[in-house]
Amino acid sequence: MALKVKPKRYGPVFVIFDGGAALRYASGEGADSSPYPPAGSPVETMLAALGACIVRSLEWTAGRHKLQLPPFQVRVAGVGAPELPGRLETAEVAVIGRLSDDAALARQIVAQAKAACTVSNSMNSAVTVRLEEG
Repeated sequence: MALKVKPKRYGPVFVIFDGGAALRYASGEGADSSPYPPAGSPVETMLAALGACIVRSLEWTAGRHKLQLPPFQVRVAGVGAPELPGRLETAEVAVIGRLSDDAALARQIVAQAKAACTVSNSMNSAVTVRLEEG
């Protein structure tokens, strides 16, 4: 019989892309941003890595479509699994912003970025990525 634990929520962690080479991070709504990932817990660091990977994958995918991305951010949150061993059962990434005037192209870029992200592909949990146009 598997031991059940109450699922814990982690995040949100924000990764902010302003069009430059450096990313910024924030741990929670309205938190000040920093050039460093949050140091609250290893899980928050993992969520920041997932968000950074999605941002970099979006840049790469957009470049393949000859699209210059405007500033945007991603919000990453996770829910722990209800049984041991401890792990995330789900992670959700929301891309917040208008990536392109062509909504179909924006959705395609998000889907391709999710498929290209090494971190999401390496996680042993369900990872969803969706677009929230601002």
